[in-house]
Amino acid sequence: MALKVVHLNMKPVDPETSRRILGQIGAQVVVAECETEEQVIQVCRDADAIMRVGGSLSRKVIESLERCRIISCYAVDIDGLDVAAATEKGIVVTFAPDSSTEEVSDHAMAFMLALGRKLFFYDRVVRAHQWGEDHTAIVRMGRPMPRLRGLTVGSIGLGRAGLALARKVQAFGMRFLAYDPYIKPDAGRELGVETADLDRVLRESDFLHLNIPLNKETHHFVDAPKLRKMKATAYLINSTARGQIIDEEALYKALKEKWIAGAALDNLEKRPLEQNPLLKLDNVILTPHVCHISDTSYEDLARRVSEDVVRFFKGEWPPVVVNPKVKEKVRLQPVSA
Repeated sequence: MALKVVHLNMKPVDPETSRRILGQIGAQVVVAECETEEQVIQVCRDADAIMRVGGSLSRKVIESLERCRIISCYAVDIDGLDVAAATEKGIVVTFAPDSSTEEVSDHAMAFMLALGRKLFFYDRVVRAHQWGEDHTAIVRMGRPMPRLRGLTVGSIGLGRAGLALARKVQAFGMRFLAYDPYIKPDAGRELGVETADLDRVLRESDFLHLNIPLNKETHHFVDAPKLRKMKATAYLINSTARGQIIDEEALYKALKEKWIAGAALDNLEKRPLEQNPLLKLDNVILTPHVCHISDTSYEDLARRVSEDVVRFFKGEWPPVVVNPKVKEKVRLQPVSA
C-alpha cells in the first residue's frame, strides 16, 4: 500500500513539488484545506505523514491518528500543534527552519528603511497634493529624521532571522544590540552583534525588532512597561513574530500618546481587522502576514517539508527534530517505493 501524505492547509504552496519529491518513495499526496478539528481528523486519520502550515493538530487530533509517523512543518510554525501529544504517540515533528530566513529579514529591513526615511508619510504628502514650491515646509514636516548610520538596531531574540538582519544592517553602518537568554554571549560577534540585557536593548534601540516564538512566556511580551522604556523617537518592528507577542491595547496607547514614534507590523492579534484601532493610526505601517513570501521561499518550503518526510521514510533522521525525546520511541526503517 502506498504511503499517504497529507498536504494540510498549505495553500497557496503548489503541491506539485511535493508530489515530485515524495514520488521517490511512492507516496500518494492528498491536498486538504481544513477549518475544523473534525475535518482534520477525517482526512488525516489514516495518513502516514502530515505536511502542514496551519490547522489544529491538538491532542484530540493527534490521538485520532492511526498510522502517522511524522509531521513536517513549515519553518518554526508549530502553533496549534500539541508536540507533547505527538511525542507520547511516537510521532516525529520536524520543521524547515531556514526556508524563508532571507525573506523575513528583508521584510524587517524594508520596514526599518520605510520608517526611518518616512517613505509612507511622504507618499501621502504627494498624493494629497501637499508637495508645493515651499520645500522648506516639506522638510519641516518630515522631521525629525536622523541619519541611519550610527543608529541602534535592537533585536529581542537572535535566531536565524535576527542574525540575517544583523548581516544586512552592517552595510548601513548601524549598531546592533540583541537580547536572547538562550544564546552564548559572543553569538553574532562576527556580524557586529553586541548582546545585552533586555532593559538596555529596550532603552537604547532606535529600531526594536521582535524575533521570538509565541508561547506561554512570550504572550503579550511587549507590554506597557516595556514600551514605556523605549525612546520617544524609537520604532517597534514585528516582521517575524506572531501578533500575540504584543499587547495591542498597550501599543495603541503608546502610539497615540507618542511614547514611541511608530511601528511596523506584519501580523496583528485583534480580529476582525476592521475593529483593530491600530488601522486608524498614521504612524503604523501594516502588511498582511507576507514577510515570508517570495517565489523562491515557497519553492523551498515545498521542497524542505517534503524532503524531511522522504528522509524519514528512507530510514534517516531529518536535520531538525522538534521533539528529540521521540527518538527513544521511534525505530527508523526504510520503506520501499
